[in-house]
Amino acid sequence: MPQTLAIFGAGPVLGLSLARRFGREGFRVALVARTTENLDRLVAELARDGIEAAGFTGDVYDGAQIEAAVAAITKRFGQIDVVEFSPGGGNMGDGIEGALDVDPANLQLILDRFLLSGVALVRAVLPGMVERGDGAILFTAGQSGIHPTPFLGNIGMAQAALRNYFYNLNGALADKGVYVGAVNVGALIEGSVPHQGIMSATEPLGFEPEVIHPDVFADGFWDLYAKRDRVEALVGSFGQ
Repeated sequence: MPQTLAIFGAGPVLGLSLARRFGREGFRVALVARTTENLDRLVAELARDGIEAAGFTGDVYDGAQIEAAVAAITKRFGQIDVVEFSPGGGNMGDGIEGALDVDPANLQLILDRFLLSGVALVRAVLPGMVERGDGAILFTAGQSGIHPTPFLGNIGMAQAALRNYFYNLNGALADKGVYVGAVNVGALIEGSVPHQGIMSATEPLGFEPEVIHPDVFADGFWDLYAKRDRVEALVGSFGQ
């Protein structure tokens, strides 16, 4: 039976590249996003590539909707073999505050999005993986969790906590057949909302941003999954 990849936070850029990369290896793909319109487009794109895919509506920031999506995917495909969590997207400045402007409210907002929702997803998929003695949990993470970046104050705090979490998970699950890893985004993903926003900005940036095609990140995920020889990879040079 083909294996199933579930992408939580599937979009038309990184999500599509990731689905294609795993689809080329024979995976079926379950796509979770908020809007049916977005999901229908992705499923149609993948069908043209000969990849079996299905869309499931759900807000990846909502724990109850995450559980419901996991249940629906399991009912449709039997099990989730690999899950990938991509909570990003949206405008570059959406909820992000610099180090001097972090307060409990804006930190809680980012923690809910990038950390607590990830924990909720792990709690929903992990029991089945542990029972089978096989599976993988992958995260899209950010370079600010590795290299502190003052203008990414609250998100850097969440990313650092997420990094601690996936390292600890990897260690705790090493003897249970379940792999945990992350690709850290250290550049603008070509075609993403942040990339489009920066490219359309009227104010000069003062630097030349590094832009990397989403297929490069997708290859990074596949390499981590296939080799399982390290916990994370950094794609790009932000913060270095």
